Amino acid sequence: MGQLLSTVASAQQDDDSDDEVIVLDGPPTPPPTGRKSRPLPTPKDETDGAVNGGGGDSVMTNGDGNSAAASASTAAASPPDVPSRPRHKQTAGCPAQYRTITAQADTQRQKYSASLHPRPRVAVTIDTSEDPGRGTRIDEATLDDVRARLARWDPYWDVVHDFTATTDGSGLEWGARTGPVCKYEEIGKRVGDLARAERYEIKTAAVVTTLRIAAQDSDVRAKLMSGRSSMKWGKSAPDKNSRTYVTGDRRCIVRMLPLYKTDAERKKYQKKRADTHLWPVGTFVQLNNNPIQILQRKQQSHDHDLWKGMSHALDLTRVIADIRTPNLIEIVARDDTPYAIHVAVCDYVGPDALYDRLMTPGGPKAIPRYKYDEALKVALNYVKQQMVVLDSDHEDDDDHDGTDQTYSLLCPISMSAMETPVRGASCRHIACFDLRNWLHNNITVGGTRWRCALCEDFISPFDLIVDGMFCRFLDQHKGEISSARDKIQLRPDGSWSLMEANKLRYQSRKRNSGDIGGNGAATKKSKVEPGAPTPPDNGDHEVIELD
Repeated sequence: MGQLLSTVASAQQDDDSDDEVIVLDGPPTPPPTGRKSRPLPTPKDETDGAVNGGGGDSVMTNGDGNSAAASASTAAASPPDVPSRPRHKQTAGCPAQYRTITAQADTQRQKYSASLHPRPRVAVTIDTSEDPGRGTRIDEATLDDVRARLARWDPYWDVVHDFTATTDGSGLEWGARTGPVCKYEEIGKRVGDLARAERYEIKTAAVVTTLRIAAQDSDVRAKLMSGRSSMKWGKSAPDKNSRTYVTGDRRCIVRMLPLYKTDAERKKYQKKRADTHLWPVGTFVQLNNNPIQILQRKQQSHDHDLWKGMSHALDLTRVIADIRTPNLIEIVARDDTPYAIHVAVCDYVGPDALYDRLMTPGGPKAIPRYKYDEALKVALNYVKQQMVVLDSDHEDDDDHDGTDQTYSLLCPISMSAMETPVRGASCRHIACFDLRNWLHNNITVGGTRWRCALCEDFISPFDLIVDGMFCRFLDQHKGEISSARDKIQLRPDGSWSLMEANKLRYQSRKRNSGDIGGNGAATKKSKVEPGAPTPPDNGDHEVIELD
């Protein structure tokens, strides 16, 4: 049956005893973690071009699959491809390797699992083999995809050392995920609030035991001690008040991602939210048998099947006192969907530093830039195909041709003049938003994270393009742009101009209320006092007879 890593034996005790499980041996010695680093892979099922200095074709598509090709200076930015190497896959029907996790009770007022009801101490058994149906290990292809998804949708963290990945004796690399629970057993009797609480079972669980840097791992130790700041184990976040990081901060971060069974399931999921870190429903995390509070979705009192809220990555740096000894992370959840686990030492990349990376010409993470002529051709083509949403505030613009288009030079996020106009390569509009404002706005974890500022589609920073046409607009009229004058009028022949100050809508409807004498003084309606006589009817009115 494979090596049994943790053995649980039940002892017959009195009814008042709440401890009926004895752990006979501790966590095993972790496999060696010293591995050669590999370039970050490109996620599967996402189309990205290679970054280079030469020309290429950039295709913008509409909702019907039609495309408007425009020659761009570079293709969409993406991490480098993984060099070819032998691949292995999970094997169905492989021998089971059972392991039992003892999850501590979750009975405090603010539940660690964000559940409404408490849970007693439980013992759950999982299969730690590589079986794709029941095991908690993932193969290299799945592991590479998880890494690429995190790099694309969480670019504020650069991975320095991956604790989750393990290498077996044959040199094959494996990742970790949550797997179905084979056996679930409550420890001790339910008394008090527990006896009246709603019962539920843990559906999936996982264990990570590689959080250790042994003395012989000199290369790993040297890597973690390099850079602007070294690891500060056992310390809280840099700023205790704001809980924010600065570029270069090095932390040990735990993140999770759902694993898709089919491409259709992946696409359906990505329409609802960005592919960022997400805790499974009812996640309970413990480090060395000590529960840890995490920010996750909460169970709703009006519907117990509904869980709502934001999922924040877990910073373990402050709770790991000694990385030289094995640290055991155990995760149990009420979610039956498998989730990949990623525990790694990462360097924080602030929004300004990320902006520099995206805008560095020829850099590995540089985003493409449309030249003026290319961007103008795309905009005019969009007009011809009626793919542009009109953006005019004028209801009575009789002096403008109906085919003229107007675009604002103000960023919709800050409502100030844009500096770096960008939009998503797949967005169905020409209007842009400011890149730096957008990156600062997406630091906060929320439901609108990584949404386009205009059409609200989910876009990764590496899926943006810089529009050279808007750059030309801004270069020539930067000093003239204000909240009252921010519109550019683009004509079908390709000419354009900065429009005059915006008209207030109510001015076009304002009545001419001057008096007969023409002195411009507004006449006020006479106020009729209560009890005043009604003016006589002079009969000057129209009568309509109804059949």
